[in-house]
Amino acid sequence: MTTDSARQYARTRYRLLVIDLVASLLFLGLIQASGWSHALARWWARWVTSEPLIIAGYLTVLGGASYALTWPLHFYSSFLLEHRFGLSRLTLRGWWVRELKRLGLSALVGLLLIEGFYALLRSAPTTWPLWATIGWVGFSVVLARSVPTVVLPLFYKTSPVHDPQLVRRLAALCERVGLSALGVFRVDLGVETRKANAALAGLGRTRRILLSDTLLSAFPPEEIEGVLAHELAHHRYRHLTKLLLLSACGSWGAFLLTAVVSRWWVAALGLNGLSDIAGFPMVSLWLSGLGLVGLPLQNGLSRYFEWQADRFAVEVTGRPAAFASALRRLGSLNLADPNPPRWVEWYLYDHPSLPRRIAAAEAGS
Repeated sequence: MTTDSARQYARTRYRLLVIDLVASLLFLGLIQASGWSHALARWWARWVTSEPLIIAGYLTVLGGASYALTWPLHFYSSFLLEHRFGLSRLTLRGWWVRELKRLGLSALVGLLLIEGFYALLRSAPTTWPLWATIGWVGFSVVLARSVPTVVLPLFYKTSPVHDPQLVRRLAALCERVGLSALGVFRVDLGVETRKANAALAGLGRTRRILLSDTLLSAFPPEEIEGVLAHELAHHRYRHLTKLLLLSACGSWGAFLLTAVVSRWWVAALGLNGLSDIAGFPMVSLWLSGLGLVGLPLQNGLSRYFEWQADRFAVEVTGRPAAFASALRRLGSLNLADPNPPRWVEWYLYDHPSLPRRIAAAEAGS
């Protein structure tokens, strides 16, 4: 793939992201303003008396309608576009199998989170922001621990890496950094894409080194070592803990603000309090808006952490040229934007742009 292809792919992804966001927000606004949300909630209330069952029924219909609305865009972006640029190897059947797994997991997790949120609104109408914050942070920790052992195997086959020399090399790197890992595992990503990736996933005893088969087949050992060193830096500098603390502060502030501002829309929309599921589209719109406002701060901090990880990878391996080569190879395989607009990088990117990372690595900084 050429630089022009990478640029065209990236620009298309930006446009699809904006279209999807606008369509989702318009859908929520229409459902709330038209009175359909009230009608749907009241309809379920006529059939069941349990509040959790009313919420489950409401979310099933609303979620199904939202998915049907955005499905053509989602199918184009996740299947047709990926095939057009030679990134996906999935058959249509394989895409549907993966999609149904994703839908099932998302629906289950989403239902549990929303049911928990509304249970807090009902049981702790004055102190719910504190408990919601604690619950959100707790969920984030559980998710980080369960991804490598529960979530990942649902989508990809994993197995121990059977290259003793590479395993010893990566284990020695972990020892030099002062971090332990359960082992080095191969993730069969190549059955669905040519993209490559690596991660040090999990927390505590669940932490393990994950290398995609596409990475193992296309990268020499010194480049794999550099990529892993970058991932180790995130654990070495406790970036995940810092992001969790930021998330806790941001969530608490957002929930407190919601408790105050929601008094206006609860009255204006004729709701029976914030815990009325008929106001769910408005809650979603409000929290989405706060998320969009806070996104540049979150991504700015993330980019700073990525710079730290890049510098650490160069320093701990002592191979700046190999790390720069790994970044260049990753960019080529993943069709990274070779020259993203600065506003796009500032607002949307949680990593610095690839050309700037490569230049810094080559300079040894």
